[in-house]
Amino acid sequence: MNILIIGGSRFVGPFLIQRLLKYGHNITVLNRGNYKIQDHRVTQIKHDRNQGFSLNEKFDVVADMCAYNGLHTQAAVTQLKFDHFVHFSTAAVYKKTDSFPLTENSPLGDWPVWGEYNKGKVECEAALERSDISYATIRPVYILGPRNYVDRERFIYSKIKNGQTINLPGDGGARVQFVFVNEVASLFAKIIENKITGSFNCCGDDIVTLKQLVEVMGKIVGKQPKILITNKELPESEFPFANETFFCSNHKAKSLGIKFGSLKTNLLRDYLAYYKGAI
Repeated sequence: MNILIIGGSRFVGPFLIQRLLKYGHNITVLNRGNYKIQDHRVTQIKHDRNQGFSLNEKFDVVADMCAYNGLHTQAAVTQLKFDHFVHFSTAAVYKKTDSFPLTENSPLGDWPVWGEYNKGKVECEAALERSDISYATIRPVYILGPRNYVDRERFIYSKIKNGQTINLPGDGGARVQFVFVNEVASLFAKIIENKITGSFNCCGDDIVTLKQLVEVMGKIVGKQPKILITNKELPESEFPFANETFFCSNHKAKSLGIKFGSLKTNLLRDYLAYYKGAI
């Protein structure tokens, strides 16, 4: 297939590109060019999406990995030529609730802790719903993995390794869920290859508290973490996950054959392969 990826130069993007190349697809990546795609099999177009799209080529699938507001999505679906569209959304589009797990049918809307990110991504999904195109949306929870450009794993591992105190927001009991970059890429590729429609949560099986997460990471490092319960909200610079219970159902993704590894197994794999040498 002939596939256009908008964005795709960081984190999930390289994993997805390699999977699609392995399956023999022709890949074009359109982005601002801040990160050069090293693989010679990929055509890279340097362009700022905010200036609109003027490509004449028709694609089998467009995968939009960097739409952050409704105008981004509206421009892509109206100005590009394609058969199927896949939008990289987020589980943060759901409306704040105390009813868990969130399913793909849970209402979308305002969730204050996620701020403008929530509002923009909700706009993106609304623009897709108004369109008459064939499309799918992928809604991941917190994504972990090698070269995470959000300072999450490295932040916690380095604190533990250096014996520094880790301040937890609230009482450390917020229940959360994670997914790993290779798992996100697997779901993305499955949807692209089969032109699947609909919305899909992307999340692992394990649900843990913030305190339990740090304790698991301490066991991986081999040191007891120094944990301080703050009983207050903290900025991301003090702890990289919000004091917000937030987890989803992954039944739909599993129905496509996507498998999710255990949190501890995946953390250990990535620590040994990448983070141990990066802290």
